[in-house]
Amino acid sequence: MNLRQLEVFQAVLQTGNMSAAARLLCITPSAVSKAVAHTELQLGYRLFNRTPSGLTPTPEAQVLAAESTGIYRQLDALKRTARNLATSDSGDVRLAAIPSITHEFLPRLLQHHAGLHPQVGVEVRTIHQDQMTQALLTRSADFCLGFYKHPHPQIASDLLVSGRLYLAVATSVWARAPRAASLGARLAQVPVVRLVGDDPMRQSIDDIAQRLGSPAGPGIQVQTSRLALELVRRGMGWTVVDFLTATGLDPAHMVAQELHELAPMSLYSYHARSFPPSLQATRMLAMLPALLHEALQPNPKTTRR
Repeated sequence: MNLRQLEVFQAVLQTGNMSAAARLLCITPSAVSKAVAHTELQLGYRLFNRTPSGLTPTPEAQVLAAESTGIYRQLDALKRTARNLATSDSGDVRLAAIPSITHEFLPRLLQHHAGLHPQVGVEVRTIHQDQMTQALLTRSADFCLGFYKHPHPQIASDLLVSGRLYLAVATSVWARAPRAASLGARLAQVPVVRLVGDDPMRQSIDDIAQRLGSPAGPGIQVQTSRLALELVRRGMGWTVVDFLTATGLDPAHMVAQELHELAPMSLYSYHARSFPPSLQATRMLAMLPALLHEALQPNPKTTRR
């Protein structure tokens, strides 16, 4: 099976029909059909069965798919590298980031990047911290953005910025207590909205909850800080957020209290050591320090104590 046959095979495998595979490869359906037939003739067995729902891979094709997927990804990466080297004005960038960065900071980065490099395509994925190793080592992403230094030995971590953590609570809840009351007194009867899994913020929330003597009980646990914030906005409790998220809070609905009790949190960019970022990815990474500095300027939306 040569590389062209591999491309056609993978396209049909991904799309499930000849026409969609043809559109993916920018060739005609008849060319796809002929390529599949020629490959089957060479191999001596069928690769796909026709069903009412489309083409399904035979057992032999499933074995080939498992063996060839890595080669196909490497071929795709080679094509992307070649495109990015061909000209400094075009190409593409694939990045991934945790939800809080995707929602709060990336729109600023993407707008700035599009203004300077309109011919460069950008693909953004929202993933969790524990999914970044696979994304980088399989080259699904050129680089990732997340909090804390990455523990994997094959992943390089570059420090971008550090900042304080903030306690977020609804303005209506905050206003119930006397102005001179301590943080613990203000939140004595307010439940905490915790995070589940291995989210880096989980331990910080637990530490502050213990210090404040928050009400015991199961409470509410969610997977993302964004959902936690929505519950907080509705007056259902308090939570802890990072410095980027804190800058985006609406002061009409939320109060953000800087937490000096906790160590600062650091934002890193990650890339696979064996796959340095492409030219276009490097250019985007170079924009981050200035944009982060701009995003973290003193903001009236946050209340410091």
